[in-house]
Amino acid sequence: MKSKYVNALILALVLVVFLISIQSAFGQQQFATAITSENEVENSGFAIDADLLTSAVVNANSGLALGVGAYSGHIELQFPGQIPANQTSYVRFNTEDDLLPYLLGGNLGGLLADVAGLVLLGNQEFTIDVRNNNTSLYQEDSGITDAFVTNSMRVVSDKNGNYFMAISPNEEYNSIRVQNKVGSLIGLGTTKELNVYGAFTSDDTFDCLDANYTSFDGSGITLDLLSIAGTGVTNPEFAIDDDVNTYSELGFGIINVAATIRQTIYFDGSSDSTDVFYVTLGVDPSLLQLGVLNNIQLSADNGTNTDVYTGNLASILSVDLLGLLSNSGTVTIPVEIGESVDRISIDLSSLLGVNLNQSIRIYDVFSAPIMPEIVVNSQNVAICEGASASLMATTATPGTTELLWYDAETDGNLLAVLGSGETFDTSALTTSTTYYVSARRIGCLNESPRVPVTVTVSPIPTAPDIEVNTNSIYCSSNDVVLVPTSDINGTYEWFFDSNATNQITHNMVDGDVTYTITDSGTLTINGLGEGDSPYDYFVRLQTNDAECINASGDLKTVNVTVVDSNFDVESTLDTVISVQDILNVNNTNTAISLEGSVSGDASEGDSVTIRINDLNFTGILDANLAFNIEVPGIDVLSDLDNAVELLISSGLCTVTEQLPIPIPELPTEDLLQVFCVSDNPTILDLQLNLEDGVFFDALVGGTVLGADTPLVDGGVYFSGLLNLPVDVFARVAISVQIIDVEAPTAEDGVQTFCDSSSPTIGDLQVDQNEVVFYDSAVGGNILDPNATLVAGDYFVSRIENGCESENRLQITAFIIEESPVTLMGQTEEACVSTESYTYFTESNQSNYEWTVTGGVIMDGGTAIDDFVTVTWNSLQDTSIEVAYLSTDICTPNKILIVDIETMRCGEVLGAEFCLEVYNEFSPNGDGFNDFFEVECITDYANTTRVYNRNGNLVFETQNYQNDWNGIATVSGVLNRGDHLPAGTYYYVINIPELNRDLVGWLHLAR
Repeated sequence: MKSKYVNALILALVLVVFLISIQSAFGQQQFATAITSENEVENSGFAIDADLLTSAVVNANSGLALGVGAYSGHIELQFPGQIPANQTSYVRFNTEDDLLPYLLGGNLGGLLADVAGLVLLGNQEFTIDVRNNNTSLYQEDSGITDAFVTNSMRVVSDKNGNYFMAISPNEEYNSIRVQNKVGSLIGLGTTKELNVYGAFTSDDTFDCLDANYTSFDGSGITLDLLSIAGTGVTNPEFAIDDDVNTYSELGFGIINVAATIRQTIYFDGSSDSTDVFYVTLGVDPSLLQLGVLNNIQLSADNGTNTDVYTGNLASILSVDLLGLLSNSGTVTIPVEIGESVDRISIDLSSLLGVNLNQSIRIYDVFSAPIMPEIVVNSQNVAICEGASASLMATTATPGTTELLWYDAETDGNLLAVLGSGETFDTSALTTSTTYYVSARRIGCLNESPRVPVTVTVSPIPTAPDIEVNTNSIYCSSNDVVLVPTSDINGTYEWFFDSNATNQITHNMVDGDVTYTITDSGTLTINGLGEGDSPYDYFVRLQTNDAECINASGDLKTVNVTVVDSNFDVESTLDTVISVQDILNVNNTNTAISLEGSVSGDASEGDSVTIRINDLNFTGILDANLAFNIEVPGIDVLSDLDNAVELLISSGLCTVTEQLPIPIPELPTEDLLQVFCVSDNPTILDLQLNLEDGVFFDALVGGTVLGADTPLVDGGVYFSGLLNLPVDVFARVAISVQIIDVEAPTAEDGVQTFCDSSSPTIGDLQVDQNEVVFYDSAVGGNILDPNATLVAGDYFVSRIENGCESENRLQITAFIIEESPVTLMGQTEEACVSTESYTYFTESNQSNYEWTVTGGVIMDGGTAIDDFVTVTWNSLQDTSIEVAYLSTDICTPNKILIVDIETMRCGEVLGAEFCLEVYNEFSPNGDGFNDFFEVECITDYANTTRVYNRNGNLVFETQNYQNDWNGIATVSGVLNRGDHLPAGTYYYVINIPELNRDLVGWLHLAR
């Protein structure tokens, strides 16, 4: 009995939690509250009770034979007011047949059903009808192929697997009708139920946006592809389940066809301009190297207004986010749209020729304010141990957002909820601590990603934290050199007392004693004698980060004993450390020989000690008072002040000298290296002057970058040695600029040139000056701009800062040959006064101007005439000038002047030649004047040609026999054998024997 009670209690608690989650998810909605029409509905009131756990049941029945008794049911739900166009409403419903899981896939629904062996069409079917009062505005039917695949109407699901119809008509509406019906494949007497739980839309008075629904879609995907493991969308609801450890997966498996798959996330209202959307994605780092970011696109819609925002990850991700994605495989991407939207889509397009599983993971999609900004004074905060810090952040919308301070990046404890610009005071800290701050809209649950704020806690130095290397006994003849060191970074101050009240300053003189202090804190004392020995000095440390210092009375005490002695020496360090020595230490940790010599009172056999990094390395002076002591290379290179202490002992005292270590700096690189995006630069393209050097992604720590890592515009890469710490051999930061040159532009992609102007390729008109011409869109050959331009396609690349544009502008060139000006007619041996001559130029032109010198115009010669008939009356200075406006775009203004040779006809031919042309004939078959006749022409060998007024040859023969009857013998404007039309023609008769041409006009009458 007890067990049953416990089980019942657990079940009740689960139900309560479920009810709370359902109601909270839809607490900001406006529900339909009235039923305007219903048929065959049970419990219809449950569809308007604002409770999405109760439902009306709409029935449909197939009836008996011939449809007797068959019926379809419907219910129409009306909102209390008008819903604006494009605002999305949702109807929660469910079908008795398992249709909705497949329709959730949009235009993949039929394929998904085929894979599962389900027939979508012909069994249970339903219709959704959006209405305004009694007018149907938009309707879709599940019984029709490719239904519910647009933004106007989509089947969506929530995180619990409940199904809804998302409805976004582009007109104002106020009711939605849901109809249940049966298809043609269902058996007789079968009833199908459809549950309708309610219809609702966003309440505009509520400012919180929640990602409550999702759907997916695809293109280019076939039934065979869906059968491949990894193709499709797996667990789409995990993208909206508020659990960052679960994810929806979009994938193709391994394919080599162009395809796209999309998941859409629907919010329960429309955003405003200040809302930011966050998408947490996971991508296999191996796909990043193949450029998959260009194939992942984010887009945002507002109802049926599509592509309000679009962008691929390659352009959206900042350098920092790209690095995070490369290192961890996941990243949260902020998307600022600035316009009203109600859904976000993530598209994955397939990479071709890639033998890898192609997929992305969607962990979360949510809306929240823009991430807080940490004020300058709260960045890089350092405090002393035991103190507290005051931190401050601001938001972009201080009146409507609040800041939440945490002690962990995820989960953790909420420490404070403050307004923008309010101070967050930490507790007293003993260790460095990172806090995290997020922003959320007041009254809402969703928070922006948290921004870290690190407080560095610096320990308060104590006397044991400081080491000072001292000799047992110092010689009065030499300086006392005191070198402080510590594992804590900071600066040193010297005092005469332990309470730090009497400070020793640089170049201080006290009687015969002089004190000097280097920047590194080394104290050198000159002039101490044995009389007042021993001496006590005190040193304290001030940390670099928080300026913490030793407490009063807790300074490091240094005891110095001095004996009077004339032991006076000078030392030199002759070793020169090369970059190669550093490389040897980096590669094999070899030793470095420190060589030098001593002069003065030293003797052969005196002890020489090199003290470096609190380690002593000992040798002796040889006969030349020289020394050679091997020291591990890493110790030489890692010495903090790049100096060694040289201790030379002889007798009772020891002389200490501090000598610099000649460590070369890392070869200076080109600190800003510029590349062209068209070259697809990688790490391998960075110029590295350091042998065996590598590139890291951080100044300290970080990861070694592979040679094939793509360079990013604005990226910073750090050159260094793999095996040497950065405090030994600092890395050099190299910034990268990648120039992406836009393609050139031109006013006209089709350009026309005149052949007479001898155009060159360089004459192609482009808006930019620095360009290169190619013979193909990709690759190809560079063309000489001075080369002759011929008709065809040219491809132009833009040059900027030494880089070429990836894309080329195509220009098509046409070459127009200039039409010549001609004048047809007798220009030689024209008879004076005895007859008239007709001259023709190009027809179908305009504004003709005829000028005749030495003759009289008998006919034509006006602005519309392409001919002129002239009787010549002068034997000298005779000419015809014709000008007109041509249709030729190259030289529209045409002009031609032709000199005419005139003669008195008897003087040339003479009666003895017996040649007279009868230049009119009528070949009409009446037996009179049917042939073109030239008297005595049969006495001479000749070639006779006749042209029409446009200069086209229509008749030609050798040794003309006066037998031409006006029939064309040449194919051209007419076919051979055609009768020539009546009109004026032009003849040319060449008579070789007389070395003359008879030329004139001929009139053919019919």
